[in-house]
Formats: sequence, structure tokens, C-alpha cells
Amino acid sequence: MNRNRFSEFIARRNEGSGDDSQPPGSPESLDDVGASEDMEKYLTALGGIERDIAATSNGVDELGVLHGRLLSTADGAKAEAVAQQRDQKTRQLNDQIEKLKGELGAVDQMNESTALSPSDRAKRRGRHAVLVRRLMGVLDKYRALERESQKRYRTRMEKHIRLVRPDATDEEVAEAATNEASRSVFAMDVMSSYRSKVAKRMLRDVENRDRDIRNIGNTIELLNRMFVDMQEAVAQQQDVLDNIEQAVDDTYEYTTGAVAEVKLATRLRIKARKKMWWIIFFVALIIIAIALGVTLPLAINKRGNGRSNSGSSGESTSQAA
Repeated sequence: MNRNRFSEFIARRNEGSGDDSQPPGSPESLDDVGASEDMEKYLTALGGIERDIAATSNGVDELGVLHGRLLSTADGAKAEAVAQQRDQKTRQLNDQIEKLKGELGAVDQMNESTALSPSDRAKRRGRHAVLVRRLMGVLDKYRALERESQKRYRTRMEKHIRLVRPDATDEEVAEAATNEASRSVFAMDVMSSYRSKVAKRMLRDVENRDRDIRNIGNTIELLNRMFVDMQEAVAQQQDVLDNIEQAVDDTYEYTTGAVAEVKLATRLRIKARKKMWWIIFFVALIIIAIALGVTLPLAINKRGNGRSNSGSSGESTSQAA
């Protein structure tokens, strides 16, 4: 999870390009096979980011378990060990989220600088937007856990304060829980009301819970900033996706219109060819009719002349006899 997947992704892109003189995604390198391989590498890299987001979500669940264990542990040494595990898990989660946020930002910049077809751009942007929203969901889950833990720590502090000062009002308890000066008064009451060992344990627990509340407040503030940044990224992605969708729609309409024009032109050509064949047919009929009109009378006349000559020859032969 500590690898920079975007750097690996860029390295794979460069290895597959085969020509360092052309920038990745240039029109000369975007043939069908290259575009397919590039998309496969892109989706593989984003698949790694997706798995890291899922692992981070599981880490938030683990942090919730550690918060619960700490609040239910009375033994000082065990509580300190659990607190260390909790702090380590918190730092790990914060680093992971910051890393994922940076990787998604790098992928977004790469999408901006790469020449893509509208369909490929829509696929990439859509996949990237899904991961951004998933990371935002993890951030929201993390913030909710920290807010709830902060409330539970404060309740733990107030419980100890009420044990020492059962007659204190809600305002006085809240003041002692949030104000160091008021907590000094509480500390003196503890030392005067309880045995030294118990007093020290209660004071240590209150001070630790106060530290925990402050640290959680810092974590929530950090998560809030990250969440706002991710919201802005989602808004920008939505604008880009809307533009891509419009471009795809325009391309589809253009393609549909072009196909309709081709079909119309094809139909017109077919009709023209049919018309041409009919014209040729009628011309042929006319030529045949003309030929028959000329040749038939000649043939009839020739036949008639032949019969006349045969008749004349017969009469001459009879007279000679």
C-alpha cells in the first residue's frame, strides 16, 4: 500500500510506448492496439487504487475497535499500549488517505494532458470519479467515527469529574472538561477527596482523554480539509463529464446524421440505377421497334416480289408449250 501506483503506471506506459520521442497519448501513438493496451494499464492502476481505498476503509473499522478498547480498559499499562496502537493507526490512516488523494489528483492531471477520444475520455473520467467518491465515503466514515469517539472521550472525562464533584452543575462539568484552569481546581479536589493512587489514576485518565479529544479535533479538521478538496474535485469532474457527455452526444448525432445521409445517398443511387436501366430498356425497345419497322416491310416486299416472279415464270412456260 506504500507504493506509488501512479509512478508505476507511468513507467508501464513508457515501457509500452516503444518511442520516447513521442509523448504518451500523442495522435501518432494512438492506434487501436495501443489505445486498448493503454486503457488496460490505466484500469489496472486504478484497480490498485480501488483496493487501497477498500483497505483504508477496513483500517477505519480497526481504529473504531481500538477506540472502544481504550474506553473500556481500566488498567493504566494496557490503556497506554492500546493508546499507542490507536495513535499509530491514526497516523497510518491519515498518510494513506493523503497518498490516495495525491494519486487520484495525479491521475486527473494525466487525463487532462493525454489526447483521448471522447469515448475513452468518458470511460477514464467516469472511473476516476467513482474512485474519488469512494474515497470521500471513507473520509466521511472516518470523520463520523472520530466525532463519535470525541463525544465518548468527553463523556468519560465528565464521568470522572462527577465522581469527584457529584454536586457540580452541567455547566461546571463542561467547563472542567474543556478548560485547563477549571481542571486545576478539579485536580485539587481529586487529591483532597481520594487516596493518592486512585487520584493519580483519575487525573492521568482525564488528562489523557483531554489530549485524545484535542488530537481527534486536529484529525477531524484535517479530514474536513481533505473532504472539501475532494468535493471540489468531484464538482470539477462532473463539469468535465458533462462536457464529455455533450461531446459524445454531438458525435453520436453527427454520426447518426452522416449515416442517414449515406443511406439516403445509397437509396438515391439505387433509384438512379433502376431509372437508368428502365431508360436503357425502353431505348432498346424503341431500337428494336424501329429495326422491326424497317426490316419487316422490306422482308414482306421481298417475299411478295419473289412470289410475283415465280408466277410470271410459270405463265411464260405455259405459253411456250
